[in-house]
Amino acid sequence: MTNLMDTLQNIKDRKINVVSKDILDQMITNIGSTDPILRDKLIYSAFWTLVNDEILDEQQIEYVLNELLNKQLLTLDIEKPMTDSVFTRSFTSLFYAAILWSDAKKHKIDADLVRKVMDVSHEYMEREQDLRGHDEDKGWAHAAAHGADLLNAIAMHPLAMEDDAKRILQNIARFMTIAEGYRDDEEERLARAFVTVATRHLTEEFTIEWAIKLEQSLNERLANNKMDLQPYYAQLAYKNFLKSSYFLLERLNEGKNLKDVIQKIILRMMH
Repeated sequence: MTNLMDTLQNIKDRKINVVSKDILDQMITNIGSTDPILRDKLIYSAFWTLVNDEILDEQQIEYVLNELLNKQLLTLDIEKPMTDSVFTRSFTSLFYAAILWSDAKKHKIDADLVRKVMDVSHEYMEREQDLRGHDEDKGWAHAAAHGADLLNAIAMHPLAMEDDAKRILQNIARFMTIAEGYRDDEEERLARAFVTVATRHLTEEFTIEWAIKLEQSLNERLANNKMDLQPYYAQLAYKNFLKSSYFLLERLNEGKNLKDVIQKIILRMMH
């Protein structure tokens, strides 16, 4: 393991410009390590460097994608929330996101493989239940935030279609609805995916209707479950999500009508 960690640090420091299959296999094997230094500071950071600096060629990237897909790491033990498997799922999300972000600019990966990654990613976001952010001993789990980054990467890819955009909104709504008190910037990360969808793929009319329907749904859940805190946390998450969405749209100088509606929803939600 020491040799792997040294190699990963050298990749981060840009002292290595050729990577063997063995190193890629070791990175995949340890992608969900409970050691936060190995998992986050070394494996993911090194992988981002490999992709961003174009050190990996097309064949190597496709090899990584196929290994992640074949091993089904994105849904590993997903039916067992609150286990260490969340680290594998969450950091597999980041691997996929890094590759999609890169390919959005370079268009080198086989289109069918990209499509498969997108479909698996949607399915994963429809099922993830582990909403932990930071673990004191094991570092970032952050499945909601990393999954949001993956949704944003899908939305930014030129192969994304209208159906992808609508599934992204469905998944964002789900993560608002199941919220249990986000505290690690999850709402803003989800807002970034929403804004990308709203400004690149869907009409303002569609996104406005979506925002209003989600407000109504969350209000009904809160009214019908007054003794339960979870609907309150869901509504709070949505309010924070809308605030982030508003200012992200403002920075882009986009979505005037959508911003007006968001502002009205926020004011209605303020107590």
